[in-house]
Amino acid sequence: MNTKLTTVLAGLFLMIAAGAYAHHATGPVYDRSRTVEMEGEVTEVLWRNPHIGFTVAGVDSNGDPRMLEIETNSVSIVSRFGLTPGLVSPGTRVTVAGNPGRMSADLLWLTNMLLPSGDEILFGSRYAPRWSDRTIGEDIRGEITPDVDGRGIFRVWTNGGGGSLWNSSYPLTPAAQAARDRYDPVADDPTQNCAPKGMPYIMEQPYPMQFIDEGEAIVMRLEEYDTVRRFYMSAEDVDDSAPPNLIGRSVGRWEGDTLVVDTTAIDYGFFNNAGIRQSPAVQTEERFTLNEDGSVLNYQLTVTDPATFAEPVVQDKTWVWRPGEEVRPYDCASSE
Repeated sequence: MNTKLTTVLAGLFLMIAAGAYAHHATGPVYDRSRTVEMEGEVTEVLWRNPHIGFTVAGVDSNGDPRMLEIETNSVSIVSRFGLTPGLVSPGTRVTVAGNPGRMSADLLWLTNMLLPSGDEILFGSRYAPRWSDRTIGEDIRGEITPDVDGRGIFRVWTNGGGGSLWNSSYPLTPAAQAARDRYDPVADDPTQNCAPKGMPYIMEQPYPMQFIDEGEAIVMRLEEYDTVRRFYMSAEDVDDSAPPNLIGRSVGRWEGDTLVVDTTAIDYGFFNNAGIRQSPAVQTEERFTLNEDGSVLNYQLTVTDPATFAEPVVQDKTWVWRPGEEVRPYDCASSE
């Protein structure tokens, strides 16, 4: 690469890098209906949560210099598909494919990367090979397994793909609808730059989570943002004088084999990342129920907030048990 081209690309990188690596909702930023390709040289690798990042220097179809800012899935996701940071280094010549940015042609959501060796990296379980039958990236997790040891819910659970948690529509109050209409999905995303999620938004997280029995309380460890929730099994153990917080105050109880958790005192203004806000009066009821053989954990979440919803909202999802999984450190890296 000549000196003039290097200077141009470096200047371009300085202008757009800060925005490209900020944590944000990906749907509004990338056009998932389109796939584009480009060949170039990797100039930077950022192997971190919440999104792995690359910069690739090349030329566009007109022969003009181009610095492509690339994001893809988190370390938490791709590490469970056998991908490691040593696969790609600065200076490597690659071909990349993915979804282009909606507002800038210099942004890309990466799905596939072809290495000089002819190996093709797949950056998610849903992505099919484009160039090679020698692929890197497959599910290395254990099989979904029944609970033959009678452990109950006290295990590490992984996202089961059953239910997305979010509903397709919500019974919003006029004020909540007006707030949603004003929402900018890029500028107003509540999780920008590793800002942690609160309840109930955090329960959509796609990573493993674990229940730990501490007797007087049940602890839930969620991998995303290294979140820890505590469910007191007696209301007498809850400090009602403590100020509200992101995940609220939770009291649990058993109804047969179902763990029921009621949460109040939630100091988090966002129901989700799609513009629905919530008030300090929001309350949640969660129900965790095993299936017959203990291989699946069914989850039902009821959210009550008269300022936001005209009626209680019920959502659901599932987790599955894959022996050997663990809740790993998330270590979210902010761009600021």
